[in-house]
Amino acid sequence: MYKRIIPILMALLVSVFATFGQSLLWKVSGKKMKAPSYLYGTIHIQDARVASFDTTVLTVLNRCEAFAVEVLLDEIDMRGIQKAMMMPEGKSLNTLLSQEDFALLDSICKSKLGVSAIFMNGMKPFFVSSTLQQLDLRQDAEDALDLFLLKKARECGKLCYGLEEYMDQIRAIDAISLEDQADMLRQFLHDTAQVSQDFEDMLEAYLRFELDSLEKMTQDTALPKKFEKVLVSKRNVTMAKRFVAISGEHTLFCAVGAAHLAGKKGLITLLRKKGYTVEPVPFTWESK
Repeated sequence: MYKRIIPILMALLVSVFATFGQSLLWKVSGKKMKAPSYLYGTIHIQDARVASFDTTVLTVLNRCEAFAVEVLLDEIDMRGIQKAMMMPEGKSLNTLLSQEDFALLDSICKSKLGVSAIFMNGMKPFFVSSTLQQLDLRQDAEDALDLFLLKKARECGKLCYGLEEYMDQIRAIDAISLEDQADMLRQFLHDTAQVSQDFEDMLEAYLRFELDSLEKMTQDTALPKKFEKVLVSKRNVTMAKRFVAISGEHTLFCAVGAAHLAGKKGLITLLRKKGYTVEPVPFTWESK
């Protein structure tokens, strides 16, 4: 039921549709904008390949007055986030999982983290899945891509905005029940190799701008409708409003998870419906 869900969520739901062209960088112009602003589709991983773009991306960022990202990651209250990652009192992984599945989790935790699963027993299953998969990802960059771009903007003295608060994302994750999260975790535990391969396939498609492939991969999911609505569609409306508000005052470079760009309810379509011209800006990767 949950095939491909975990790698998709880990990539911040990387889904870009072929009808929107072959790029992750988009120029937004028209209406009362004094100059074009830009959208850029990101992926939240510390893989150096996703930041190996040519000079086009940073040149565009440098000439904009302001920078926006989903959340200002350098201003997050870590204690609050740690608390939000924990389940309510009375809930624990060893009650959500079968004895056999918890034993499998314990084995993987000891192998990958060097600690027993009991240390993660109170954590929401979604974050357990995310934590374990992160360990299998290439991490040869100092920062995830969105944080890398935020730091570049800070260094250049840009005005920096968050399109939403981090707790908005936590609430979106909480829209899926703990039982469904446990099912997702169970799928990961029993098929870690396939989950890792699915993610690598998606990443390679992202790097090659193979939008047809990304569309097919992301269609093969069974995300609960409420979760998709709260995590993606509803947030897109808020992000579009914030983009319009900020770009009305400053030329803007806006970096968001690529899933928020495309589709009938994505930012590209929402901005076009508001009367803006949104067109792809080609660029290449310098190295992989």
